[in-house]
Amino acid sequence: MNRSILTTAIAITAWGAFSLIGYATLTKVQFIYVVYGKIKPFLFGLDMATWAHLEHAIAFLTLGSLFALAYPRRTFPVCLVVVGSAITFELLQTLTPDRHGTVFDASEKIVAGCAGIAAVRLVQVVRSTRKKPETCASN
Repeated sequence: MNRSILTTAIAITAWGAFSLIGYATLTKVQFIYVVYGKIKPFLFGLDMATWAHLEHAIAFLTLGSLFALAYPRRTFPVCLVVVGSAITFELLQTLTPDRHGTVFDASEKIVAGCAGIAAVRLVQVVRSTRKKPETCASN
């Protein structure tokens, strides 16, 4: 398997993002409020609930995109990691004393993660069709 340095760096970034999302999902809820308090001036007046939904979508859109870029020929395992992590993180939240996992949160994470994967795959397909040389029939 011949991986470029860039692809390896993207894979490391994808697994780092996975770990960061896991930490943010399962850590004490005060951590999230502190982060929200720091970035609130840049959120154009979004309230905490709206920001939480937006943050879920951004995080999993990014996660899906990174994994799709890191493993371009492994769509099914990438989908398993992204969808599985959304479900697993939500289930694990139900075990924490100050957090709660919801089907809605899992759903928005799954949709965003799959959108990230689909976007990368679409770009890859478009790029690969443009690279094919045109053949001319000789008479």
